[in-house]
Amino acid sequence: MKRFPFLLVGTMMAGLVCVTAAVIAAPMSSFEIETSASGGGHYLVGGSLDVQFAFSAVQYRDGHFAGSFHDRTNDGFGVVDFDADVTCLAVDRQLGRAWIGGVITANLSTSPDFTGTVYQPGHDIWFRVLDPGHEEDQQDRRTFVGFEGAIPSSATYCATRPWAPDNARTWPVTSGNITVRERGE
Repeated sequence: MKRFPFLLVGTMMAGLVCVTAAVIAAPMSSFEIETSASGGGHYLVGGSLDVQFAFSAVQYRDGHFAGSFHDRTNDGFGVVDFDADVTCLAVDRQLGRAWIGGVITANLSTSPDFTGTVYQPGHDIWFRVLDPGHEEDQQDRRTFVGFEGAIPSSATYCATRPWAPDNARTWPVTSGNITVRERGE
């Protein structure tokens, strides 16, 4: 009788391992990827605000998107900390640009500038990146995150692909890397 609970727990654990393995094995293969952008590290906003970032965004050939991103900094008033799931990605590989949009899944910010309604889970968030490739005189760049307002949604952001002249409001990556790719690369 004492063996039954151990047998039951062992069977449940084996089932959990099999389900977990099946979920992990489920992602589509790389040949089904249309475009992607990924990166991680630090960048400086205005030369002084150190932002830690990590992101991975993929558009599959069937048109759906996957990925997530995270940004964290301290703006002098408190922590600014967002997690999001990717809902759109637009790529201009010739210029090394990508626009990534998503929906906020967590806001751990304590800065009063980032605690309002528009910054809460379920609302849209976005940013853009520059991957100049192997050009020695340029470095990867990234913008701070944007939120619903003048641009109403992540989908609109990715569709309109806003980019200011001379890479304005994009900030140099001080450590880390950004990679933007299209199928076949």
